[in-house]
Amino acid sequence: MADTITKALLKKYFEGNCTLDEKKQVLKYLEQDDLAVLDEYIMEQAATGNPIPSPASVKTQFFNRLSSIIDKPEQHKIISWKTATTYRVAAGIALLLAVGIAYWLTGNKKNEKLQQLVTISNRENFTHKIVLSDGTQVWLNPNSSLSYNKNNFADTSREVTMTGEAFFDVSHNAAKPFRVTSGKITTRVLGTAFNITAYKNERNINVLLVRGRVQVSSGRQYRVLTPGQLLSYNNNNSNIDIHNVQVDGKMDAFTSGKMIFDNIPLATAINRIADAYAVHIDFKDSSLLKNKMITGAYTRSTADEVLRRILFIHGLKFKKKGEHEYIIND
Repeated sequence: MADTITKALLKKYFEGNCTLDEKKQVLKYLEQDDLAVLDEYIMEQAATGNPIPSPASVKTQFFNRLSSIIDKPEQHKIISWKTATTYRVAAGIALLLAVGIAYWLTGNKKNEKLQQLVTISNRENFTHKIVLSDGTQVWLNPNSSLSYNKNNFADTSREVTMTGEAFFDVSHNAAKPFRVTSGKITTRVLGTAFNITAYKNERNINVLLVRGRVQVSSGRQYRVLTPGQLLSYNNNNSNIDIHNVQVDGKMDAFTSGKMIFDNIPLATAINRIADAYAVHIDFKDSSLLKNKMITGAYTRSTADEVLRRILFIHGLKFKKKGEHEYIIND
């Protein structure tokens, strides 16, 4: 079935120009497990920032069909990094729901001019690369999202909001600064490479500068970072701490999709693994993790493999209960 579906046919479908037979063909295709062509079409739209125009009747029909797919019992699959780069079905559906959805679901032309919010969410267990319309490249980690207003992006400034973790390689434009808002802090750059960690359930927001120069601000506080500096902002008391870290090889690690920990509590690392792989991790004794820190770059293979490697450093082990539950012990 996938062999007979093309991006040109999908474009016709979304524009409402399909024949009856072509429409049936597309709807039948949406029931398949392999939605690689749809995913490629979605990723292209996300990269260019183009909306997906569609008549109301097609919107209703498509979302009804999509809802029936999403409501099916969840199938947990382990996908290798190599396979994942070409097989991103669940992430593709999430992106389609996100790209220009405010624009797609409204016919109010005034509102389109005021705001066209684009939100890209990564719900898979591997890293997604996104290219914004100004040429900036973003590597969005699992359980993370990026939002921006398409209508004014790159007009006078380039502004995005993110949660989770992402690595940015910002296209240089001295006239139009690039700003990333993550929680209570804003990172302002002209052209540089840096990583931001801003998970909602974590105490600290971290900004690690790999190349160039950035200014990080929160309220009346601001700091300027140089390469090799890691800024930590404490959400509880607004304190800012800066220290030097080794950044050699960091850019390759971030852009190859590895899970990177820079001297963070072991408990925090375990929580990130649980979120990234949608598993539950419990402790035989919570004191086992007390005062334990972790640093390193780990290939995103399976939850078992990543967990085994970070626990080994501290002489800990785990036992599995069922397919998606783990208990940590010594």
